[in-house]
Amino acid sequence: PYQLELLSAIHADGRSGIAVRLMLGKHRGMSWQPSEKAFPCQVMSGIGPGEYRLHASAFKDAVFAPFDLFVLSGHYTSPTFLGCALLLSLRRKPWAVWLERPWPEDYRPGWTRSVAARNRAGRAARRAILRMFLRLTRRVFCIGTAALEAYEKLGAPQSKLGLLPYCCDTTRFDNVDPQAIEQVRRDLDLNRKVTFLFSGQLIERKGMDVLLNAFNRLAAERNDVALVVLGDGGQRTALEDSVSAAIRERVRFTGHIAYDTVPAYFKAADVFVFPSRHDGWGVVVNEACAASLPVITTSAVGAARDLVVDGYNGFVLERDDTDGFYEKMKHLAENPAQARVMGERSHELVQKFSLPAG
Repeated sequence: PYQLELLSAIHADGRSGIAVRLMLGKHRGMSWQPSEKAFPCQVMSGIGPGEYRLHASAFKDAVFAPFDLFVLSGHYTSPTFLGCALLLSLRRKPWAVWLERPWPEDYRPGWTRSVAARNRAGRAARRAILRMFLRLTRRVFCIGTAALEAYEKLGAPQSKLGLLPYCCDTTRFDNVDPQAIEQVRRDLDLNRKVTFLFSGQLIERKGMDVLLNAFNRLAAERNDVALVVLGDGGQRTALEDSVSAAIRERVRFTGHIAYDTVPAYFKAADVFVFPSRHDGWGVVVNEACAASLPVITTSAVGAARDLVVDGYNGFVLERDDTDGFYEKMKHLAENPAQARVMGERSHELVQKFSLPAG
């Protein structure tokens, strides 16, 4: 979904014709394909489970479609991605990849479902596939500086590498209706409270347990802080149960919220906190910066490399640093003027990742 705004902008710009093939029409259980008005698009029929479905029409396109450039993105270990790469290479057609930073080689959490992250043979196969792509493809569009550095380390020549991060519509955070913002603060009882915001899936990878542990400590010391959690996931019940009964009224789990209401929730907050243990990019950081929020996140988040300057518009910590998150949250709660200045700097930095820039 976070690619759709940029693809729509390319189509509207008119200098390039664009045709999009989606391997799935849903994302995390939600339908998300755009209308034809956004850009020419179709969801391919396929055989098999999830991202690993086999799409025969993609192979037909790779052989017969008269496009000037093919761009492969998404799950590069899927049979459709692999098959298209090989067919395009055999047909000597120009093709590129558009990829996030891969899983780090030094991080193999037991909870991940990715065999390529957890299993030694899987990691070796992933590296072999990536190196093959880097050798065969004409161009590597890297989703952030961290991705560019990772693919250069894997052997891609600099002449093939280019930056193309996720760029989203930052302007939708600029003129949010003040009444909508006030309504959010009133509904969630946030008035006269320093409000911390999280947005993302409630799964172990996102590190929400780290944030709740840090907030539990902070809220035990201060009555003027609140935490809003946007999103849903398999850990939601356990995370809600982990909140201390004494502060439960100051932690608000909203579940999924409608796309057009996101700006009001972000603008109702004072600080964005994203303790993810691994994100190839993390487009919620774009959104937080567009909403003029200071950002506390981890170096495991690809977007942090480009959008968060430690001590300037936020703080960049190591994954699982509960003490660090507590200390930085406490610091910004005690220094609201500095938080506002940091938020203004965030808004300046994110302009490099606007739709016109993309």
